[in-house]
Amino acid sequence: MAKTRISISLEPGDAELIRAVAAQHGLDVSAFLVAAGRKEAFRLARLAESFAEIDAAIAEAEAEAEELDWPPNGDAEPDEVARVQAEIAAARAESAARRRGAVA
Repeated sequence: MAKTRISISLEPGDAELIRAVAAQHGLDVSAFLVAAGRKEAFRLARLAESFAEIDAAIAEAEAEAEELDWPPNGDAEPDEVARVQAEIAAARAESAARRRGAVA
């Protein structure tokens, strides 16, 4: 079977750790990195697959929400509209902070 060569750059300490652990397990560096990379690739693929359904549902709900009139056409009192707008702004700010890693 034909092989493809991939060149990587890493810190010297990482290289030494990988060499040492590979040797402890009777593997050369290439075999060790292929096994570790394959394991991580499958893990990430399973993770994405496990969230695919909920991601699709969220996207559908967001698309539906974009079609709604806001504020409602006279269906809500001004103070209720203001309260909901404040909650939406707070939720968006928290979401943005989470994406930046500012909220645990």
